[in-house]
Amino acid sequence: MSRLKNASQGFLLAWQFFSFIPIKKQLDMNKSSITWMYASLPLVGLVIGAMISCGAYLLVSYSDISNLLLSILLVIGMVIFTGGLHLDGFIDMCDAFFSYGDKDKRLQVLDDPRTGAFGVLGIVSLLLLKLGFVYETLAQGQLGMLVYIVIIPYIARIGMLVYFVTMNTSKKTGLAAYFKEQVVRKQLIIYSAVLFTLMSAALIYTGIYSFFILVAIMLAVVVIYRKWSYRNFGGMSGDLLGALGESLEVVLWLTALLCI
Repeated sequence: MSRLKNASQGFLLAWQFFSFIPIKKQLDMNKSSITWMYASLPLVGLVIGAMISCGAYLLVSYSDISNLLLSILLVIGMVIFTGGLHLDGFIDMCDAFFSYGDKDKRLQVLDDPRTGAFGVLGIVSLLLLKLGFVYETLAQGQLGMLVYIVIIPYIARIGMLVYFVTMNTSKKTGLAAYFKEQVVRKQLIIYSAVLFTLMSAALIYTGIYSFFILVAIMLAVVVIYRKWSYRNFGGMSGDLLGALGESLEVVLWLTALLCI
């Protein structure tokens, strides 16, 4: 019973930390519930994608909305549901990386709450790319792309989870370091593998084989990003984790466009 409670607490913690949806409940934070929180991260992406996809389906079915306006609404929806958390990490990452300092200097910039010019340029470029790829995917068929709205946030968060599990933190302080110490790594891998297997089986059953192409691209990006993170920052941070999630979504939308 306690295991089930920790699983439910972890799922709610994942919503509390990784979405804009408020959880007005006192949640227990122990090693097991925090482990489940990270295991539930892809599920949060799946549910967010499903809700946005349902909204897109209703707009396509019951209105004459243009592809451009629908694309804008979809991108805004993705931002709203995450509360801009991952975008904030991407902004900080851009400011830190383009400061052209050493690792210590970049880590200082990463912790600076102020937004610099490179952060603004980076986020504008990211959103324009995402908007463009979503628009072009819509142009290939409005209803056919709804599945990608569901699975891309899911796969992107699997990538974030792989990155989190396999990386050391760049600092001994901060939320990322705290959570890294709290999670039970072996249990997290087992929980995540079980959830991923169940999802994969469901997608195979429905014939969505492009899922595996997206997963392969995601893994390749994570491998490259891991090396880049160690070289430029000395490890992982919460901002770098969020930046990876946003970057993966852009790459996966491009992949979806090429797969259709």
